[in-house]
Amino acid sequence: MTALATAPAAPPGLAHDVRVLAERDLRRSFSKGALIGTVVQPLLFFGIFYATFSRMLHAKGIDYGRFVTPTLVVQALMFVAIASAMSLATDRGSGLFNRLRTMPIAASALGTARLLVVAAEALTSTVVVTLVAHLAGFRFHAGPVAAIGFLLVAVAFTVALAAVTATLGLGLRNQEALAAALYLPYLPLLVVSTGFVPATLFPDWLQPVVRNSPVSAVIDALRALSGGEPTAGRVLPAVFWCAGLALFFGWTTARAFRKVTQ
Repeated sequence: MTALATAPAAPPGLAHDVRVLAERDLRRSFSKGALIGTVVQPLLFFGIFYATFSRMLHAKGIDYGRFVTPTLVVQALMFVAIASAMSLATDRGSGLFNRLRTMPIAASALGTARLLVVAAEALTSTVVVTLVAHLAGFRFHAGPVAAIGFLLVAVAFTVALAAVTATLGLGLRNQEALAAALYLPYLPLLVVSTGFVPATLFPDWLQPVVRNSPVSAVIDALRALSGGEPTAGRVLPAVFWCAGLALFFGWTTARAFRKVTQ
């Protein structure tokens, strides 16, 4: 009896490569140590800001949960994007990219897997902050569709910001310079926005900067989606900013990645 020839198994494709790399990054991102940045740190900042601002805002007739919670969500998401870049730089320094280059792995798998993990981290941080903020009066007043939009804007902003930080993480070899480039802009971007005070309270010359900041756009969109006023005029600027940042810095990150793997 003649043995039947069997066709060789097809090589794993992009989906397989993304899954393997994403599982690796997920295990690292949701380890006990990494959860400090994803879960514990947002809760710590929430407690600090609640103790600092709740009475002052209440005296001015401002609902702390509705006004400040989107700001704290954005703050947590900025830390997620920063941590992603630091993790990317660590992988580069460890020689992981060189090892992957010698393996039959799709070139786009590493970036796709990293963005999926960033999205998972962003979703986790957003849910944690909003659940705790519920105790401080935060509510979704526009229904479940707007609540889903809230989560989608938060995740989209994190993915876009992760593309920005990834360009830095791949382009800067010095860890100290990278940390400075990632952390120094964080506080000015958050403070010079509508996160804590309305744009009208800034000096006249600074108000256009505050109003047109991507951080202000995202915070205002999250407030609109949670506060019952999800109009296109308040949500679309955030969508445009996220799309623009993701497209441009996705391109710069792809170029930087090609340089470090050549």
